[in-house]
Amino acid sequence: MKIAIFTTFLGFDNAYSLCNVVADQVAMFKGGGYEPVVIVAKGFKKVGIFESVEVREIPPVQLHNDGNLGDNYEDEIVLMTEALRVILDDIDVVLTHDVIYQPAHLIHNVAARKIAEEKPNIRWLHWIHSATSPRVLCNRADVKGIIAQPFKNSYICYPNEGDRNRVANNFKFNVDDVKIVPHPIDIKQYFGFSDLTSEFIDKYYLLEQEVLMLYPCRLDRGKQPEANIKLIAAFNRIGMKAKLIVADFHSTGGDKVVYRDELKKTAETFHLTPQDVIFTSDFKPETKASVPREMVRELFQISNVFLLPSVSETYSLVAQEAAMCGNVVVLNYDFPPMKSIYGYDPLYYKFGSNLDLMTGTDGSTITKYENENFYYNGMAYSIKSELVNNRVVHLKDKIRLERSLSAVFKNNIEPLIHAQVKTNEV
Repeated sequence: MKIAIFTTFLGFDNAYSLCNVVADQVAMFKGGGYEPVVIVAKGFKKVGIFESVEVREIPPVQLHNDGNLGDNYEDEIVLMTEALRVILDDIDVVLTHDVIYQPAHLIHNVAARKIAEEKPNIRWLHWIHSATSPRVLCNRADVKGIIAQPFKNSYICYPNEGDRNRVANNFKFNVDDVKIVPHPIDIKQYFGFSDLTSEFIDKYYLLEQEVLMLYPCRLDRGKQPEANIKLIAAFNRIGMKAKLIVADFHSTGGDKVVYRDELKKTAETFHLTPQDVIFTSDFKPETKASVPREMVRELFQISNVFLLPSVSETYSLVAQEAAMCGNVVVLNYDFPPMKSIYGYDPLYYKFGSNLDLMTGTDGSTITKYENENFYYNGMAYSIKSELVNNRVVHLKDKIRLERSLSAVFKNNIEPLIHAQVKTNEV
C-alpha cells in the first residue's frame, strides 16, 4: 500500500513537537517496510529522516489563524484541489496533521474533502494535536458549511482515551471512528544510542521483552552466568518474554571458549535459542573480544533486571551501573560483602561463594537446591512482583513495551492502514 503523510510544513524544526511526531511516523513506516510520501509546502528543505523519503510539494496558499479568507480563496481551493489530485493519484492511505483542525488550514481542509469525495477508496487518518474544542473560525459561509460536515472515509487519531467522546462530538464523528493512537518515543534516538547498539537492539528485538537482562562478564567460571540462563528459563516458564545478553569480553581463548560452549548447551537444555541467550561475541567480528563501554551503558538503559551470581567480587562496578540505570538488582546472598556495598535494596538469592558464610573467612559456601527449577521459579516470581509493583520500574517498562516506534506502529497504526474504509455517517 502507498502511504502519504499530509503536512503543511514550510520547514523542519526539531523544537516543534509536531515535526517530531511526523519524523517518528516516517521512521515507523520505513521500519515496517513501507516507503511513505511526505506532503509539504513548496520550498521545504529536506533534512534528517526526510532526506530518505519522497517529498511532494503543495502550492503556497493563504494561512490565517483567525480563519479570515481573502477574496481569492476560491481560486486557491481550486489550485490546492488540483495539486492534491495529482499528488494523491497513487496513494491508498493519507495521514493528515491538524489539517481538519487548524483555522489556518481551511484551504487544505476543503481541498482534501473534495478529493475524498472524488476518490472514495482512499482512507484518511486525521491526527488531531490539541484537545481544544474547535470553533468554526471562517468568514466565508460556503466554507463554514463544508467543514462543518463529517469528513468522508476517515478516522480521527487522537493520543488519549479521556478526550475521545469530546473529540467525536466536536468533529462530528462516531465515537468508534475516533481511534486512540499514543505518541511513540524513538527510544534509540532519544537516548542517542550508537549505531552499533541500535543495530544490536533491532537484530534481537530487545525492546519487545518483558524481562531483559544484561550480564557483562569475562567468562571465568566463578562469574556463574549459567545462573542467569536458568533464571531466563524460569521467566519463560512463568509466561514472561525474556532474553539474556552476556557481554562476554576478553573470552577468546582457553577454558573461556570451552565454558561458552558449555553455557550454550545449558541454554539448549532449557529450550533457549541463540535469540534468547545472546553472546555479544557472536554479534559481529568487531564485538568478538569486547564491546564499547557506551554499548554496555546503553543496554543497561533498556534492560530491567540485573543478576550477579558471582562467587567473589571486590565491588562489582557493573552492579552499580545496572542500579544507576534503574534495573532491579539481584545479588548473591552467599557472598556477604555485597550487603556492605549495596545494602538491602537489592534482592538476595543464594548461589554459593568462595567465603565461609558462617565465619566470613576464606573457604566455600555451597548451595544445593532440593528442586532447582522450583527455586528459580520462586526467584522469577519475586522479581516479577518488583517489576509490576514498583511504579517507576513498571512505567519505564510500559513505555519501552508499548510506546516504542515499532510497538505503536504494530499495535495502533498499521491496523488502521488495513481497516475498512469508513463513510462516517453520523
